Amino acid sequence: MSNTEITETRIREAVTQCLNYVGIPIDKCLLRIYNCKNVSNAHYAGVYVFFDESTIYYVGETDDIARRLSREHCAVHIGGSEGVVRFLMYYLDHICDLRAEWERLSVRDREEFVKGVLRRLIHGLGIFVVMCDDLKDETHGGKMVRSKLEECLIEKLNPALNPIKG
Repeated sequence: MSNTEITETRIREAVTQCLNYVGIPIDKCLLRIYNCKNVSNAHYAGVYVFFDESTIYYVGETDDIARRLSREHCAVHIGGSEGVVRFLMYYLDHICDLRAEWERLSVRDREEFVKGVLRRLIHGLGIFVVMCDDLKDETHGGKMVRSKLEECLIEKLNPALNPIKG
């Protein structure tokens, strides 16, 4: 089994446990693995996990997976997404190592350079997505259940970019 498969299995096990915890049967949800190139048609409420073969980076929740991921995280909309700011802080040393490439650029060009670096890094990650009708905002308690599912996954997976709430 590859390291990526081990990480995916770990996420799947945590998702199963957390769905049980919030009272949603796993067969009422779609579990998919996406990347930034193929997530644009996933217009469902749910939670998502960014990962690679060795690290679980970030867990988030939204009422529209496609919008949040393709227009915010994958587009590297700095300031439009808490997750993107966390990725920026996580990769800041890497960006600073590239200083010779951006130090003579204008502020605007530096921003584009940083976004380009982040985009390449984020686009290299897998995105494990859990989509369920029971997690929609208009569903009775959907937002609250979605937040509990997110918190459960953060606790079980301990992602590098999410603080564990105490």
